[in-house]
Amino acid sequence: MQRKVFLCPHANFIISFHEYNLSVLNKKILRVNYDFDFALIGIISPMRAYRLCWFLNNQLKMNLEREEDLLLKNEQEEEMFFPKYYFYIEESETDFYLLGNKGTDGYLIPEQKEIDFFMLIYNLPERDGGAVLAKKIKLIQEIQSAFTLDPNKLRSRENLLF
Repeated sequence: MQRKVFLCPHANFIISFHEYNLSVLNKKILRVNYDFDFALIGIISPMRAYRLCWFLNNQLKMNLEREEDLLLKNEQEEEMFFPKYYFYIEESETDFYLLGNKGTDGYLIPEQKEIDFFMLIYNLPERDGGAVLAKKIKLIQEIQSAFTLDPNKLRSRENLLF
């Protein structure tokens, strides 16, 4: 805070006021707490996304369909695109997303480079449904591994919100 004094040229009085650093007073910090309320399955498989979807659709009686690629920007503001597939079960209001971890110029979740695909499931009816689903996915011969992950333990978890 600084105090300034001015002599008014048209009157016989002194103006005194305090100058405040308004940039400090107006600074607000916004903290966002995201809700990662979905089951997350990591899938390791050398297959291309469309072929993996065909096997998942047959094994799980689903109908995953291709959607517009997921667009993210890296630290250099370069665009990265990741394959995205979607399926919805109306009765249980369950959403399934299959996302490729390897994009055009990087990884969706860089700390999990060994994982080829992520399956996100919103509103899964069963509490342990993610583990049950991972076991069914592992039955596909072309899949090397499938396992549940805790999204809250991933550093790049915000990339899974779209």
